[in-house]
Amino acid sequence: MTRKHVVALLVLLAATIAKPVRVAAQPSQLVGSGSVEYRLVHKFHTISATSHAMAVRGTVDASGLKVMARAQVGTFDSGNSNRDAHMMEAVEGEKYPWSVVRAVLPGFKLPSAAGSTKISVQASVELHGVAVTHPVDITLESKDGVHFQARFTFSESLTAHKIERPSLLFVPVDDIITIVGKADITAKS
Repeated sequence: MTRKHVVALLVLLAATIAKPVRVAAQPSQLVGSGSVEYRLVHKFHTISATSHAMAVRGTVDASGLKVMARAQVGTFDSGNSNRDAHMMEAVEGEKYPWSVVRAVLPGFKLPSAAGSTKISVQASVELHGVAVTHPVDITLESKDGVHFQARFTFSESLTAHKIERPSLLFVPVDDIITIVGKADITAKS
């Protein structure tokens, strides 16, 4: 090897070493479960029913957050089986067995330290086979950058989902219901 070849090799080696190497951020898969409750108001009383069978799946990558949470409508329990059966009829639970929320947040990165963060996601809420899109606020509490608890509360219109409002003594329930939930989520790279 001539001196010229050695110099060229050293220059090439130095250029290769000096180049900054970009390492793509590893996407994180999100897996979790939790509970979701709906609160319905009638002139005579307030009804709430809870499902403890909410599943959460998602991903956080270079584009941001993409997440889905869902629960079977048949898993909501109000403590009154007749009321639950009537709600299954109202939402046509046999035909549309899932309530689903899909959300995105471009540019989102998982918090790496313990603490609480409030985020607003653009969410598509599907109930009775009809999806309605609107912002949903979420409080995300990081325990250690890997384990999280998400809490949310938002309002939803029954008529926007083409659900005929149930009636008691010929008085229909309020159109707006409140959805409250929490999920324990783990991020896996």
